[in-house]
Amino acid sequence: MGALAIPNTIYSLASFEELNPIIRDHEIHWKHYNGDSKERGMITKIIKTLWDHERFIKMNIINYDQSVIEEKAIGFEDVDPGLVDATVYMKLPERLVYGLLRNYGRLSRIDARIVTEKATEYQKENVNLKEQLPKQLNVQAIYRGQSFKIVESRYASKGLEAGLETTDLFLGMIRTIVTNPPYSGRKKKAQIHMIMNLLKDERFYSFLKRIKYYEWSHSHQLTEIDFSNYLQLFISAHYEHYNN
Repeated sequence: MGALAIPNTIYSLASFEELNPIIRDHEIHWKHYNGDSKERGMITKIIKTLWDHERFIKMNIINYDQSVIEEKAIGFEDVDPGLVDATVYMKLPERLVYGLLRNYGRLSRIDARIVTEKATEYQKENVNLKEQLPKQLNVQAIYRGQSFKIVESRYASKGLEAGLETTDLFLGMIRTIVTNPPYSGRKKKAQIHMIMNLLKDERFYSFLKRIKYYEWSHSHQLTEIDFSNYLQLFISAHYEHYNN
């Protein structure tokens, strides 16, 4: 699960507006990418639009084990059978977004607008993320003396928001980097080769290194992992394709 923070002054630029026809008229899914040249061109344009401004954009990712959450929730089924959904689809998004907005300093002022993918999981009655997320985050801002305020929260369907499509693409690429699959099979070869080509640009490499990447399984808290370690392992494993 991931969240991307883009300043509105940048997200309103013409370069981001130019992505709208691409995401509106084509279904782009990293997990289906198998080397098609047209899709490669569209993915590259989306990613390059972001890395042109990578110094001002932040991303947080949580890699979680849902089976552990389900196991821990068994003892609570008699009092709240919806705890798994509330944890995965409410608490984790809250941690992701809070991490993007905190610690800007007391003299800062951030008015944040949250766009969440319109998915059944987030719209469940016991989650209601569009309403509950801004409420919980604004409580955190007051309680912890943070300098942000959530002024808008809405859902958006696939193909309507460049920010959501970019987030999905990055999540797919990062999953490939973390799992570090062998260079075999048409799809995996195409995905690995594309990531290795993109990594030749220092801006892409720099952005990936700055990602705040967390893992959660049996721990009582999120564990931050230096993502550059995953990145180095991936590059090392496929270094022979770096210059091809």
